[in-house]
Amino acid sequence: FLPPQQHQQLLQYVLRHKTDFVNTSTSTHDRTHRRSKVMYDFPEFAALIIQQIQAVLPSVTAQLGLAPFPYSPVEAQITAHNDGNYYKVHNDNGSPDTASRELTFVYYFNREPKAFSGGQLRLYDSRIEHSFFVKAESFKTIEPRNNSIVFFMSRHMHEVLPVRCPSKAFADSRFTVNGWIRRAG
Repeated sequence: FLPPQQHQQLLQYVLRHKTDFVNTSTSTHDRTHRRSKVMYDFPEFAALIIQQIQAVLPSVTAQLGLAPFPYSPVEAQITAHNDGNYYKVHNDNGSPDTASRELTFVYYFNREPKAFSGGQLRLYDSRIEHSFFVKAESFKTIEPRNNSIVFFMSRHMHEVLPVRCPSKAFADSRFTVNGWIRRAG
């Protein structure tokens, strides 16, 4: 997704800013639902990532069968999953403050050779039950491939399976730039 030089620069940037990562939380404040670290502000790379996303967005919306739509500024954060980290089943637009999220993206990056296992994205088929999207029994499992990006509808239920990182070193983490494209209006 990123040219090799920019991919390496992003990885080095993250490693230099280890102390800027904080523990993640959820809107429900359930401490057992999510375990990872996040950096919310990374201006040196946010513009680059957002520019790349905007460049592929017409192709992505077409592949997902969506008509082009007006969107507000793209949100992004960097997440680090290390040994034992995970994110249980959720969707990304299930609360009033996230309801306008239309698309979710996850850009994967890590050191080579990869020093972790697990951390797959499990993306569930969804069905409507009592006017809410809920997970179906069927799903697709997506491997976290270095320097790749995944897009999906924010309403779909998904989870990050547990990561195993024997070294427990921050530099060996499963890193993502993840974020959302909100429908403007």
